[in-house]
Amino acid sequence: MKKTNIILSVSILFSLISLSSCSNNDTLLILNWGEYINDEVVQEFEEKYNCEVVISIADSNEKFYSKIKSGTTVYDLVVPSDYMVQKMVDQNMLQKLDFSKISNYQVERFMPGCQGIMNEMSQNKDYSSYFIPYLWGTFGLMYNKRCAGLEELVKKYSWQGYFDSSIIPENVKVGMYNVPRDAYAAAMFYNNLSPNEFNESTLSLAKSTLSMRKFKEWGTDTLKKGVQSGNLDLAFVYTGDFLDMLYEVVDSPEELDILNFDIFIPDETIAFMDTLVMPQNARHKDLAYQFMNFMLEKENAYNNASVVGYCTPLLDAYKEIINGKNSDDPWLQVWAKANETYYPLPKEDDLKKYKGTPLTYFSKDQLTSLTNMINTIKIDK
Repeated sequence: MKKTNIILSVSILFSLISLSSCSNNDTLLILNWGEYINDEVVQEFEEKYNCEVVISIADSNEKFYSKIKSGTTVYDLVVPSDYMVQKMVDQNMLQKLDFSKISNYQVERFMPGCQGIMNEMSQNKDYSSYFIPYLWGTFGLMYNKRCAGLEELVKKYSWQGYFDSSIIPENVKVGMYNVPRDAYAAAMFYNNLSPNEFNESTLSLAKSTLSMRKFKEWGTDTLKKGVQSGNLDLAFVYTGDFLDMLYEVVDSPEELDILNFDIFIPDETIAFMDTLVMPQNARHKDLAYQFMNFMLEKENAYNNASVVGYCTPLLDAYKEIINGKNSDDPWLQVWAKANETYYPLPKEDDLKKYKGTPLTYFSKDQLTSLTNMINTIKIDK
């Protein structure tokens, strides 16, 4: 998301520096995704607590897992997704959190989507005791509005159109997200099955489904750029990636109506939540708790979301974003309308309060089978 000068509370932060409880030598080590935090918010934390935050980058949940497992670097906080939290907890890699040290943590403050994913995660085990929500969102089908008739077909046929070239023609350029677990989930949605079901039969079914469509590109961040530029017509992407691209090219709410790309979010898609967790061997625990509590302040959650295209976990920060539609600032109006459109609050009569299904983790052998299957499809094409 584009940087904006919408910091809400800078003026009061400097007065709080004297309340710092950490020494000059304290350093907080965080393992995060790339471009997934507001540097100004981090700087404010450093000034408030008179410490240094060092952020390392990994590009997948699996990399998070391997880096923590290896123990080569001892991180104080990590930002894995929901299913990886489950795996790490099951392997005793994370500390159970002391929520008495996170005074801003109240479940009722979280967005309905976060609460729903937390409930899904903890149906069989108390995983929620090991994390706080950081950001969350969904996947969707991003499409090129310049491709005649495509928008109508995507909205009418959803997954059927995405995979079936008899519905959406072969000459439509389609991209698939290049993560085997996510591609498998998309194939399961097409077949009206859970993305968390796995056996030899579903693996074979996924292979036949993924082979139906000749994908022009298997990509990640390149997909959103491809659709925006017209090099792709349709792609399975993070909703947040779509919004990153939207925020780059839109400066006023009027421009949203003439945008040449958009996204359709099916009822059944991947829903995810990224979290803050503390590894077992974390060294700066008190500072890690202070950082988690800091990120759960409304102003900081608001400001963090202002430079990341994903949805804030806090309902009060979300409402502050939506209030931007009453602002004189065109950018705040765009941000408000985008959140209201693509991360809408549920209606009172909605049985399910958020779209999508969170993924559970697969075993190493299952992931290997998935990866081999995907590689075979790519070679055959």
